Amino acid sequence: MTEDKYRDEQALVLRDQERTFVDIAHSLNVDGGRSAHAAFIRALRRHPLAERAQMRSREMMRLDAFNTRLRGRDDLSVEEIARRLRGLKHDRKILFEA
Repeated sequence: MTEDKYRDEQALVLRDQERTFVDIAHSLNVDGGRSAHAAFIRALRRHPLAERAQMRSREMMRLDAFNTRLRGRDDLSVEEIARRLRGLKHDRKILFEA
């Protein structure tokens, strides 16, 4: 397994351990949460379809929980919540395409 594939697989394992993408980025020494998310998606795409469906389901539950927590925050502006919800919508779309 190449170093890139190993790092991608580690992103998948760490995410399954409920780690945030920012935390995963730090652990894997990649540039930010978006890079860690991309590694997670690449690894997901390498797995068999049945396994992918289970992984997608677990990730959807995490995204649903994040959505609920985000909507309950009163320390963020309405604009910031809306921005983060757009990002969440984008993450869901990419997850369905994986």
